[in-house]
Amino acid sequence: MRIKFNIFQKMLVLLLILLTPVVALYYYSTSKSINIIQEELIKASLNRMELFVAQLDASIEKFDLASAPMLVDTNVLDYLYNFEMTDYSLMKTRLLIQEKLSLASASGNWRNDVTVYFPQRGDSISSSPSYEYDLEEFESRFSLGWSYSEDLEIGSGFTRTYIATGYTPARPDDLDVAVRINLYKWSFENLLDTYKSGHSDNPFFYKKGHAIIASRSAEGPEMDRIIAELGDRVNSRDSGFLIHAFDGRPYLITYYYSSLLDWHLVDSVPLDQIIGPIRQQRLLFGASSVILLLSGIAAASALYWNVHRPIFHLVRAVQRIKGGDYAYRLPKKSNNEFAFLMQNFNEMATQIQDLIENVLQSRIHARDATLKQLQAQIHPHFLYNCLGYIINMTKMKQDRAVMDMAYHLSDYYRYTTRMDNQGVSLKEELAFVRIYLEILQLRNETLTFSIVLPEGLAELRIPRLLLQPLVENAIVHGLEDVEYAGRVEISVFLQEGLLQLQVEDNGKGLNEEQIGQLYMELLIPAGEYTGCGLWNVYQRLQGNFGPDTQIVISPSRLGGLSVSLVWEPGIQDETKEEVS
Repeated sequence: MRIKFNIFQKMLVLLLILLTPVVALYYYSTSKSINIIQEELIKASLNRMELFVAQLDASIEKFDLASAPMLVDTNVLDYLYNFEMTDYSLMKTRLLIQEKLSLASASGNWRNDVTVYFPQRGDSISSSPSYEYDLEEFESRFSLGWSYSEDLEIGSGFTRTYIATGYTPARPDDLDVAVRINLYKWSFENLLDTYKSGHSDNPFFYKKGHAIIASRSAEGPEMDRIIAELGDRVNSRDSGFLIHAFDGRPYLITYYYSSLLDWHLVDSVPLDQIIGPIRQQRLLFGASSVILLLSGIAAASALYWNVHRPIFHLVRAVQRIKGGDYAYRLPKKSNNEFAFLMQNFNEMATQIQDLIENVLQSRIHARDATLKQLQAQIHPHFLYNCLGYIINMTKMKQDRAVMDMAYHLSDYYRYTTRMDNQGVSLKEELAFVRIYLEILQLRNETLTFSIVLPEGLAELRIPRLLLQPLVENAIVHGLEDVEYAGRVEISVFLQEGLLQLQVEDNGKGLNEEQIGQLYMELLIPAGEYTGCGLWNVYQRLQGNFGPDTQIVISPSRLGGLSVSLVWEPGIQDETKEEVS
């Protein structure tokens, strides 16, 4: 089906065609830009974290290089194995070892202390003057790799114990000598503050089961919420990223694993700081596009009301006149160039209406005369049959049947001779048909019939004697000379918006060729055919309800023939006045 557009619609479609590619291309380009920026931001963040962790590992490994040689230091070995040293020499050796430990502790910008343990001697030497040997504490924090403790000597931090290579003791107190380094949490907080100055937002170290190590000026979403969102990602040895919104604000969360410490470095950066200006620019462009579209609609509306609407009224007026509404006039609301055209159109329509009404009156009178002539042809046809029945009953001395026939015939002619109103309701017409069938039952007691009329259709108006010829044809042509009990069923119903008056019988019926011949006879024009019965009914239908009415002939479910009169019930209201 081809869609037709008016001028207003065409202008709007053209405007949308022009704007849509521009807006789509702009939004596509900005979306690609945002995606590229996000990818670069993720790469930069992960690279920065990788560099930071590498520098962190390198700084920690310096303590390995400074502390591990203490295991084989000559002063340490003398203090451990030279039992013949005097107290003075022992004190001097101890001071030398403590001086070396202080130098090792000062090798980096870290808050730390280095301690040498002598479990066999039950003694220790530390860079922290306040530390005293505690075997239980030494055993509880014994770890050959970096581990985190919450209650070191002066705070929480990482600790590691160095022993001689290739020697694994059954118990820590079996060792001759061991070196332990404590790196305190404060140093890691200082590092995170330095890392944050590089445009990071909320860096912190995390390992499951331990307290979070964060910078002193942490901002952004709560770190516990970030950990909860990351879930199992930070419980493995993986590195990666996640984009998540906290309180309606999107954040880029990156995490990097440190194999040396066995902790994750986690960082979060608000994306709207970088991507926000691009999205704001896209929003402004969208608002500008909407304003442009509204301006185009306003311009198209002005053209529509000043040009298209007057043309539309003219086209509709021509269609109304063409459809037969000669009383239609154009509204006189235009104050532009179309006012003169509309005024002249109204004058032309008035002249056409006057001419058409004169011709139409003549045609109406001619059609009414034709309809009355067709109806009058039915009356003698039925009268001849009734009079023949009365004569036969009289010869057979059936006085009661003659009286019943006379009463029914009286009712019949009282119904048919009312010329003041040729239209009747369906209820009245079917009551008359019942009288007709009761007359026939007097002649043939085996004849049965049924009439079905829905209450909602009882008051619909139809021409008089519209159904009687169909019933008569069913009796005369269908049930005459049959050797079984005849039956006629009359029903009125609506189907698919069409009113149907159906007459069925259980008589002999017709074959397809005979039904086709009946259809051919129905199409014979008035004036060329003088037949009665079905042709007369069809002509009256056409005259009262228009050319779309039809008669449907088909085999009946009762075994005989089914004849249905079909038309749109909406036409009834127009015909009601026409036939009255």
